[in-house]
Amino acid sequence: MVSMPSSSAIPSCPPGRNKQAPWKVSRLFNYALLANGRWKLLLAGCAGLALHQVSEALVPATIGAAVDNAIQPNDPGALLGWLGALAVVFVVLALSWRLGTLATERSFLYSSHDLRQLAVERTLHPRGMEARRAPGEIVAIASSDADRVAGLSWLIAGALAAAAGVITSAVTLLLISVPLGLAVLVATPVMLLIMRRLTKPLEDRSDVEQSTAARAGALATDFITGSRPLKGLGAEDAAVTRYRTASRASLQAGLRAVRSRSAYNGASTALSAAFLAGIAFFAAWFAVQGSITVGQLVAVVGVTQFVQGPMAALGYLSVELARKRASAARIAVLLAEPEAVPAPEAKRSTAAAGSAGTVASRGVSAPLLELRGNTGNSTFPPFTASAGDIVGVVLPDGTQARLLVDTLGFRTPAPRGLVSIDGQDAADLDPVHVRSRVFADSHDGVLFRGSVRENVAPADSHLEERAMAAAAVEDFVSQLPDGTETVLTGHGQSLSGGQRQRLVLGRSLHQKQAVLVLHDPTTAVDTATEAVIADGLRNFPDKALVLVTTSPTLLAACHRVVMGGADGPPETGTHHELLATSAGYREVVGS
Repeated sequence: MVSMPSSSAIPSCPPGRNKQAPWKVSRLFNYALLANGRWKLLLAGCAGLALHQVSEALVPATIGAAVDNAIQPNDPGALLGWLGALAVVFVVLALSWRLGTLATERSFLYSSHDLRQLAVERTLHPRGMEARRAPGEIVAIASSDADRVAGLSWLIAGALAAAAGVITSAVTLLLISVPLGLAVLVATPVMLLIMRRLTKPLEDRSDVEQSTAARAGALATDFITGSRPLKGLGAEDAAVTRYRTASRASLQAGLRAVRSRSAYNGASTALSAAFLAGIAFFAAWFAVQGSITVGQLVAVVGVTQFVQGPMAALGYLSVELARKRASAARIAVLLAEPEAVPAPEAKRSTAAAGSAGTVASRGVSAPLLELRGNTGNSTFPPFTASAGDIVGVVLPDGTQARLLVDTLGFRTPAPRGLVSIDGQDAADLDPVHVRSRVFADSHDGVLFRGSVRENVAPADSHLEERAMAAAAVEDFVSQLPDGTETVLTGHGQSLSGGQRQRLVLGRSLHQKQAVLVLHDPTTAVDTATEAVIADGLRNFPDKALVLVTTSPTLLAACHRVVMGGADGPPETGTHHELLATSAGYREVVGS
């Protein structure tokens, strides 16, 4: 059996890094067929399936020879010999099919896995993607499109096997009658040429089919995830109408593609059937004229019936190739998506290599994070955060607050000079390094299928007591059927909004990064619980906490608060100082 390399060998070229060899359709086809030693499986699959088709073509030829050489002469010994030969043909036929199918299926599965890895790695690339894609669309590309392109191994192996069957049939007919053999050899390329000209509309419709299906899936994913907000807004009917429109468009595109494929298949089958019926008619005429024997007539009829399948498969080759090209083009567009955070200049990219040790050499009092407020059009207030600090950031504009969190989380490009990590400009650092120092989760963090423990501490089975206490989760987790081992389903929809938010907060507090940026972590909890959380946040002297919030309870727990986005310069002070001196702060935060 042909072995495959381990999955750790993939991908051979990380997406988005190799500017000299962009991911295009032709390169994806080569990758799907040949990368990581898959050419061995493809070769074994082609050989096995081709031998199977050759054996099938030899069955009617062997029966015809037995009629002429054993049955007509009434020779029992010869009959036994020909029956033995027929048995050998059937054994080879069965074993070759098993070998070819197994090797081709393995090639398909490995290829599908590798293509999914490419799509997932591009989606999860540390520098992100410039264009926002809905989760449903990415799932469609990483699943159905990847499977369709991976099916190229079945297409190639099947096409070569069909060609081997046609050639064997043609040679058999040539040995019986030269005109019959030449007719098959001439008709096959002519039919393929005709059918190839009919496949262009199929490629376009296949692309539309996949695109509309991806859009409908994206809407379904978004609506299901946001079902509670939709109900709260009373927008269920609007959501249903919008999804129904997208689903109907997907259905119509799918029906058009199916009708095109059906028409194509019908034309291909009709052409091959009409031609081969003609061959059978002339074979019968030759037998009546005495040009061929009875056994040869049996062979011609059997071969003619058999070869119709391989010829139809060859005719269908172009339509399947068109569908796979459309899917490969969609994958290529995803892999070629520009990065949301551009790579630093080459001369500066080495800065991150030594930055990890900067904090130790400068001492624990050195700022871990610094935000400068004098960069271009930035409306962020300047601040620094060192280990043990709890810094509150107040931005009246919610959009600006989300932008700040995304910038600190390196999901949005940080202008040069805006953010400093361990004394170095974040624009010069690799995102992997930045995220190893700063954790900035979005406000709408989600829960995943798995136990409470796996959701709160995904990278470590140990639940930190201070983090659990600060997130105030112990009171309701202890009431769950299996405690921290209770499995959450449906993004934790069985929990209340406040309980889900506290679990997300607990996950944030379990992160190992030195700087934790928390965006409105208590909007769904009651005031008593919020007070417990505010008090628990003081138990992290080894970390710098940045709270982007307008909650007076959380801001009161901060060592200092900075406010920006209002008229006038940024304001800094404690919560109580700003309440006493700033009318703008009082208006936004309250008492």
